[in-house]
Amino acid sequence: MSFSGVRTTACGALIGTALVLSGCAPALPTPRGVAALDGVAPRSVDFVYAYENRRNEPYAPLVRPSAVTVLPDGQFLLADFGAGRLHVFDHEGYYDSEADAADLLPLDLGSYGFLVYVLDAGSRTVVRFTEQGIFRDVLLDIGSLDPGSNVDPSAMAVDRDGRLAVCDIAGHRVLLTGPFLNLETIVGEYGSFNGQFNEPRGAAFGNRGHLYVSERGNRRVQVFDRTGQPVASTASLGGTNDLFVAPSGMATDRHGNVYVTDTVAGQVVVLAPDLYPIMVVGGDDFGPGSLRSPIDCAVSDTNQLFVVDAGAQALLVYDIEFP
Repeated sequence: MSFSGVRTTACGALIGTALVLSGCAPALPTPRGVAALDGVAPRSVDFVYAYENRRNEPYAPLVRPSAVTVLPDGQFLLADFGAGRLHVFDHEGYYDSEADAADLLPLDLGSYGFLVYVLDAGSRTVVRFTEQGIFRDVLLDIGSLDPGSNVDPSAMAVDRDGRLAVCDIAGHRVLLTGPFLNLETIVGEYGSFNGQFNEPRGAAFGNRGHLYVSERGNRRVQVFDRTGQPVASTASLGGTNDLFVAPSGMATDRHGNVYVTDTVAGQVVVLAPDLYPIMVVGGDDFGPGSLRSPIDCAVSDTNQLFVVDAGAQALLVYDIEFP
């Protein structure tokens, strides 16, 4: 592997190819009830390596990479929606194998321990694989959560208690299950007020069970408590604090910070747990570590940020440095 350094520091400056918002972004109101466990924000994000769509790579060709998830030991898996493939990489970052994912359309990925959860857009189910990429079972028929409606899943998230959040882009809502996969609550409806959605595209659970949801139509991220009640949001479309153009897949780190891919802006926006902007990763240039159309991301327990860039047909890896 070759390594190139693009350094982003939380100082409100342009360093390398990444712009930092902290200290120069508009302040957002700090809501009560959402805080990091220890209040630690990333100090810098350094580009490390890119898994590019080169012909001689064992995972090539990447047609339409769609999602990534990282397991506790650092092993990670990359979904290719366009090719219907699921690639397995070991904990050192080397390609291991292709999962037995025939006939799947893997739209999103998650993990629970060492089990890999795959959101299959074709069958509208959540399917489980082992860490070696071996098919285990069909965990959930998403349509069974609300049989009276036509659920169109666009993203999912798994929390440490085994709860699932499934974004329904057509219904402008999020279906939230309990640990035993029973429908616990339906979050949201169509609209632009707090607690409402317009095309939810990404979901992630925070370290205290809060649910974060990105929505394309309102160009914002919202956070909800464990019961599905809205707690805070970034400004919606037309507001003075707009941070996003097209927010998509997202992830959280062990301190509760939130990483949101913006497919049209070509960057990842990093937010504190209370949605205060910290920094932007990627930027609008063409240097190492720059992004074209990021669609999903994941954060490892060893503080690495993995970003799926659908436009560049690549997976980029960054080191996150904390104080």
